[in-house]
Amino acid sequence: MNIDHLRYFLVLSQEMHYSRAAQRLNISQSGLSHAIASLEKELGVTLFQKSGRGIALGRFGKALLPQARQIVALADSCLRNFQMLKEGVGTIRVQTIPLLVAPTVTRLCRQFKEDNPGCDFEFSTGMSSQVCQAVTEGKADIGFCSKIFSDPQLEYAPVLRRSMVVAVPLDHPLAEKEAVTLEETLPYPHVTYSWLSGQRDPVDRLFAPVRDRWHIAYQVEDADFILELVAQGFGISVLLDTPPVHRPDVKRLALTSPVSASNFYIVRRKPPHPLANVDRFFDFSIRRSTPQNNTQEGE
Repeated sequence: MNIDHLRYFLVLSQEMHYSRAAQRLNISQSGLSHAIASLEKELGVTLFQKSGRGIALGRFGKALLPQARQIVALADSCLRNFQMLKEGVGTIRVQTIPLLVAPTVTRLCRQFKEDNPGCDFEFSTGMSSQVCQAVTEGKADIGFCSKIFSDPQLEYAPVLRRSMVVAVPLDHPLAEKEAVTLEETLPYPHVTYSWLSGQRDPVDRLFAPVRDRWHIAYQVEDADFILELVAQGFGISVLLDTPPVHRPDVKRLALTSPVSASNFYIVRRKPPHPLANVDRFFDFSIRRSTPQNNTQEGE
């Protein structure tokens, strides 16, 4: 089926006049008549019928109209996408862990769009393992995660560094302090990340020397869930200082001994990428991020 013939059909269905439609399409009236006749022959039906001095859509023309619109729109979208792909611009599929949505990922994407008006983004979220798997399988172009997985296809770079803090309920004995040591947290039950989360690793390394005295009461996958349990008095938590910790019903304490921090990463399949903007965004994100200096971002 000729896409141009469907385009002609759509214009003619709007003008309902061969001469005006041909003028609008910048083709001859005989050329338009021949195209419509070819389309009708291919479909085996009559699309237009006479109506006074003009024409009107027949029963089959009315049936074809919505499908023709969809086909032409899809063809136009395909052409635009391949043109953008050829020029290295287009839509970048980003998958991120929820902790980095605000403000890191949204800020970087907004700034990149400002510098590259032809670029756009599709967003999704997942745990670090899911993010890296999506990038490996080509379901995402760029990922943001908290854990590095050994995969020769992937390339990681740090974009954010966060310090460890202690979150306690407002009525907790430690809430009277502004800073505590890890030793001071050990008498109390803890809420921490489950092993499904990439953020469990830095917490586990921190507690390794005192693992036998670390009382884990609850393990969940999500930081917001951890902080809700803390706020309701289920325990305290040692975790990275990310936006969910900054809530009014939880007291955030500095961890002074040992001082600990961990990186968050951007990840891509090793270059070159068919969409040049993917590699540009990866490099742009690294330039705009200084992990050693951004521990307070978003506060």
